[in-house]
Amino acid sequence: MAEHLRTMMAAVVTKGTAKDAGLPAGTAGKTGTAEYGTGPELDGHAWFIGYRGDLAFAVVVEGGGGAGKVAAPVAARFLRALGTP
Repeated sequence: MAEHLRTMMAAVVTKGTAKDAGLPAGTAGKTGTAEYGTGPELDGHAWFIGYRGDLAFAVVVEGGGGAGKVAAPVAARFLRALGTP
């Protein structure tokens, strides 16, 4: 069961909603948007959770909207700042 989840999370980065975020090879994760407010058009917080090797991380951008274009690139910058190629 866990291996299926790992495969799906890797696919999010290689061919899914985070594929254009610039995440280093070997990163796996999941993007999402948490809507808030009231009315017909809701704002959203962008989030991306993931792991690379033995490092797990979570990024939330309040009011960020689309996670693949907002939160996942923040995670990519974080990983690169750690010296992750």
